Amino acid sequence: MILASAHATIHADVLVADHAHQVVLLSMAGPKTAVKAIYAALRSNHKPWLKLYEEGKTEPVAVVRGGSRYRVRATSLPSVRSVQMVVIAADERAPAGYFYVLPETVAGLALVQALDTDPRLVVPILPEWGEYLLEQAQETLADFPDECLDAPDRLVESLHVHGDLLAGAYVYARDNDTWLALVNRGLESGDVVLTGGDGR
Repeated sequence: MILASAHATIHADVLVADHAHQVVLLSMAGPKTAVKAIYAALRSNHKPWLKLYEEGKTEPVAVVRGGSRYRVRATSLPSVRSVQMVVIAADERAPAGYFYVLPETVAGLALVQALDTDPRLVVPILPEWGEYLLEQAQETLADFPDECLDAPDRLVESLHVHGDLLAGAYVYARDNDTWLALVNRGLESGDVVLTGGDGR
């Protein structure tokens, strides 16, 4: 895929965007100046729009812009005088976090890992609850104050994924009380249990 700004064009392996068309994850490669120009556009206060094209297509498959805070890893490719850069949205103060699913992996386990390692959440959770929680979370409204504009509407929402490197990507709400209520509801209904099926 090709990602283009007004001043640069680079190759993108994968791009994930949220429902506000903000870039959540981007893996890109190209000449160092072009990669830096795209990254500068993502970080710009003016939030210029970038266009993503599939190879050989003249109409963009997505039009995106930068978000608020990113974590970046860049690697030089000296043989071709280029840079490979991965840009990931990362803001522990934000009302939402993200998790990604690789091909041939289980989305529910990725959710469990995200919840278990998020310092903003204290949710008792077992790996075998993952698929149940993922399904229920996508139907459960999150509870945030009205002034919290960047918060997702539901506990988990799927994101737009472009490229073949990921099987899926999701945003999850950092809403501890609603997550706890969802776990308690599952325990009360018997959909999740604290012991194995043989009672041990």
